[in-house]
Amino acid sequence: MKKKDVSIIFNLLIVIFELLGLYLTIKNNNKISFEYYTEDSNMLCLLTSILFLLSMKFCIKTPKWLKMLKYISTIGLGLTFITVIFILIPMYDFNYNFLLFDGSLFYYHLICPLLTIATFIFFDDIGKIKIKDTIIGLSFTIIYSVILISFNINGKITGPYPFLKVYEQGVTKSVLWCVLLLSMSYLISYILAIFYNKFRMKK
Repeated sequence: MKKKDVSIIFNLLIVIFELLGLYLTIKNNNKISFEYYTEDSNMLCLLTSILFLLSMKFCIKTPKWLKMLKYISTIGLGLTFITVIFILIPMYDFNYNFLLFDGSLFYYHLICPLLTIATFIFFDDIGKIKIKDTIIGLSFTIIYSVILISFNINGKITGPYPFLKVYEQGVTKSVLWCVLLLSMSYLISYILAIFYNKFRMKK
């Protein structure tokens, strides 16, 4: 089976699992909570995977902007997974059963991130990733951070994550959290680029 065919299968599975997660989210909460990075990154992944499937089906060549969007959405889900494993689970008394296996979080925190990363590295075709692309890959996280921190400062939103509560933790901790999360995001961006170029670009 060609890698393109496997990519189509994986992206189709991602769309199915993302829709299942979306269904459970709306069913349990009656809405999508866009203040959560988890839901934003998964909605971006859903949209990107649909467009990527359509492009592989109907286009001779996938547009460059869509390739970059695939990279950005993969970084977003990678950050979601790493944040859950190393930050949120310890913060919430190691309640991994809730954060990894409960309802929509099973798809948003575990299944979709792992599937997205796997298909990106081994099967998706987006061309060679350059160093400048690793910086562009941070755009989604930066936009989210700017908007949510601004809303927290203005009192329109509290959190929703503990590390976004600027008034509760103070300026110093808030800055350190921003540096940490952006550093994590760039590390994910860089590692994805290294592995993608190694496995997908080799002749």
